[in-house]
Amino acid sequence: MNKRVILMTPSMSKGGAETQLLKLALYLKSNHHNALIISLKPIDEFNGDISRSGLEILFLKNWLRYPFYNIYTLYRTTKRFRPDVVIAFMFIAIIFARLLKLCVKFKLISTIRISVVPKKWYLAFKLTQRFDDAIVYNSVASKVNFEKQKLVSLGGVVIHNGIAIPECNNPVDDVKNECFKWVCIGHFRWNKDYLTLFKAIALLKHKNFTVDIIGNLNGELWPHTVIEKFKIQNHVNILGFKQEAHRYLGQSDAFVLSSFSEGMPNAILEAMAHAKPTVVTDIDGNRELVVKAHCGLLCEKQNEQDMAAKMLMIMDMSAANRLVLGNNGKLHIKTSFSEEKVMGEWMQLIDKLAC
Repeated sequence: MNKRVILMTPSMSKGGAETQLLKLALYLKSNHHNALIISLKPIDEFNGDISRSGLEILFLKNWLRYPFYNIYTLYRTTKRFRPDVVIAFMFIAIIFARLLKLCVKFKLISTIRISVVPKKWYLAFKLTQRFDDAIVYNSVASKVNFEKQKLVSLGGVVIHNGIAIPECNNPVDDVKNECFKWVCIGHFRWNKDYLTLFKAIALLKHKNFTVDIIGNLNGELWPHTVIEKFKIQNHVNILGFKQEAHRYLGQSDAFVLSSFSEGMPNAILEAMAHAKPTVVTDIDGNRELVVKAHCGLLCEKQNEQDMAAKMLMIMDMSAANRLVLGNNGKLHIKTSFSEEKVMGEWMQLIDKLAC
């Protein structure tokens, strides 16, 4: 039986949550269900890919200029679509969807992507928790933290991010680099803490390695200034956003990420899927992956000395030992994060609520 599902998000920025939302919407469409994406802000960083895919999407307008229009449009669109289920991604979308239940009947799945609630949403999130029909986390750490703090009224389930797993390594995976090649994937946003990564690179600049950074600068000028200040121009390549980041993973020897805040980062999952050893910060989502999979090393967040030391340990390892770490990560992704498995879990939950 066809299901009618709305997927609600604050915006269609090109982040991990939005990527997962889009994968789920495409899966629903491919299985002949009716899916509608509602973006609360008029932000589309997918450059028309959503419309070209045939998915139905509604972008609301600027809230400062059109608050009443947006409220009416959200209500009218939801009522007309008659969703069996609304899946709300991230806190502001969850709060909006909960309040929308006061006017329109549907089952609500609130999906939580990080392990803490930002202060600005804390009170509204806590006061509206009773409207959830199901809660989905993308990490065990988030589930434990929210239930321990009694921020939710229901027991939730963990549905991991779905990751496309290469059938085999790319031909470039077998290329032997003349110098050690790291790759880092992430836009230049506050939580990625690229400054710590640059400081760690500066501590190692006597070594023969490069770091390819894939992600939008978002208009930031400071990265180039800092790179020049630390004299690490020969070690850092800021490549901007790349549609096929997996090609750069295939060409790399290892993956590094310096974030001090993450949910369940797709970038690490993709690196693991490509059998790359990782050096990432010791925060909830990262720790959950690296410790369970034994696929790399954790370093203290905002500690360039520790990050540099862990990067050096990976570079000094034999290729065989790095391969063991990489294969551990790939096996873990196949077992718990494959798109087929994850989409099946989402469909089971939707079927259960919409019956």
